[in-house]
Amino acid sequence: MMPKLQITTRRILWTAGVGLGGFFIGGMGGGISGADLGLIWGASIGFGFGWIFDQKQPSKWAVIVWAVTLALIGTFFGLIAGAVPDYTPAKQVTVGIFGAAVGGLLGVVIGITRERKFRQRGAASS
Repeated sequence: MMPKLQITTRRILWTAGVGLGGFFIGGMGGGISGADLGLIWGASIGFGFGWIFDQKQPSKWAVIVWAVTLALIGTFFGLIAGAVPDYTPAKQVTVGIFGAAVGGLLGVVIGITRERKFRQRGAASS
């Protein structure tokens, strides 16, 4: 069962702020189409962080949100780490996929750890 989606000010600010950053990063690197993709990419990361930091009770979805959010960030850092002028597009895609995989794996670990602590805190207070 999917959780009820509540739009909060914090989520809106995270989505808009990181989306704007993605718009500028994408626009500098890829013109209009890069700006559009950067906006979507940044807004997705911002929404993920807004959801994570707005969470008030344990949820099975938290691990998935952590994994997807950090996979999106990992793609960016993977491309920065592999930013060599003579890289072919195929090598850039490979580096981006590797960055996403590392970020997603890290997100799963962090998400599981955080949810366990969240549940323990909830059980201790009851």
